[in-house]
Amino acid sequence: MKEQLKSIFTRVTPAEKEHISRKAARCGISISEYIRQRCLGYEPRAIPPDAFYELCDKLDAARTADNSAAVLEVLDALRETVISPGRDG
Repeated sequence: MKEQLKSIFTRVTPAEKEHISRKAARCGISISEYIRQRCLGYEPRAIPPDAFYELCDKLDAARTADNSAAVLEVLDALRETVISPGRDG
């Protein structure tokens, strides 16, 4: 027999709800699951953007080809695209 689920309700400001919603969306999970994990001591991880995986593939190809210049170029693109978007170099 499946365990019956219980609900817990809380009130948040609109700004808090938006903040929680954005964090849950970045992790690819529902707000309920995000809050559940946080309350149980887990810290859900954000899902990297598709650009991250594309750059990792390029980095693997450059490394396999033993092309140091291409590796450095991909690392620069990774930094600009994923690690520090919007920051000045």
